[in-house]
Amino acid sequence: MAPEPVEPIEEVPVPAAETLAFELYGTRCQVRFDQDDRPFMRNVAENSIADLWEAFASCDDVDNMLYDIYSQRESLSLCDWAYYKYVRAFCHALYPDDPEEAGVLHTFIMTQSGFKLKIGLDHGGGVYPLMAIECDLYSYPYFEVDGQKFYVLEEDAPESMKILRDGFPATMHPMRITIDEENLFAESLSSVRTLVSKRYPGVAVSVSSNLNLIEFFNDYPLAFVNNDMRTKWRFYANVPASHNIRETVYPTLRQAIIGKSELDAANMLLNFVQTAFEYEYDDKIWGGDRSFFADESVYYPYCDCEDRSILFSRLVRDLMGLDVVLIYYPGHLATAVKFSSDVTGDYITYQGDRYTVCDPTYINAPVGMTMPDMDNASAFVVVL
Repeated sequence: MAPEPVEPIEEVPVPAAETLAFELYGTRCQVRFDQDDRPFMRNVAENSIADLWEAFASCDDVDNMLYDIYSQRESLSLCDWAYYKYVRAFCHALYPDDPEEAGVLHTFIMTQSGFKLKIGLDHGGGVYPLMAIECDLYSYPYFEVDGQKFYVLEEDAPESMKILRDGFPATMHPMRITIDEENLFAESLSSVRTLVSKRYPGVAVSVSSNLNLIEFFNDYPLAFVNNDMRTKWRFYANVPASHNIRETVYPTLRQAIIGKSELDAANMLLNFVQTAFEYEYDDKIWGGDRSFFADESVYYPYCDCEDRSILFSRLVRDLMGLDVVLIYYPGHLATAVKFSSDVTGDYITYQGDRYTVCDPTYINAPVGMTMPDMDNASAFVVVL
């Protein structure tokens, strides 16, 4: 659930109100605000920032501005990260030549929206929102205040900042990195891609991807918890498939497995992921390690063991309703499924339950077969 705004905002009827249009991942957005009413700072100092904050709070346009922002957040189903990007896009559209004022407004809106953050001021006069986040982010700088990490989410951020004093309520919430539902960006469809299982040629789908959603996923941060990078995969695997996949891929796969036993259905989905997708190493394609959301595996021409395991886990949960875990062997990721019927083969035990190994990268291997040289006894379980 997204944080609740600090206080309810009601729309104020204004005839012919001025609006500001901007774009977020190919999606046209519009917020009421008269650019002629923009307040500015005298200089970049604490007192000037405080004065600008008060000017925003008392501005005639502030209620409708916040009302529109909250409304579009809901209508677009924006997750916290997308909302941060949305607010940033608006602030920099309102202050295209004044990044300091944009930074203060960005912090003001995020605070009013119920998020926990602070204001950072670098030695060159730049103003940055510093976001408290519920987990750890890889490669983003942060500053620790009273045991809480506050992340700088802007590119080219300075290594040192002055953290300004604030009187923000203690009830504010950190940003969540999880995505519970699809962000409804405008559609810009890719060319159609056809994916066919080699063992079950009747399991064939044709699908287009929303390029705006793919761009958004490309910007998404790498997150982990408990100082353990192996937990990163759950942030990808728990993201729901887009409506493009649910409406074009799922009906065909569901029809293929209907009436089948759990074992036969899982084998059909497993072979589909094993053989319909081209394998390639991340280093060769991306120059380094990179994990995919399910939609990215459907869009990009190549994927590896991480991506296949994430996609397969999504298919099994959505189409079969079974619990899945990811299992990490050094240098390799696979899946294991908690079947409700008796299934033979290799398995791991987690919290007293039996999860049968299903490896989406071990080509043509059926349910219950582990890739050679992988030790299930010492595998690390990533809970989804």
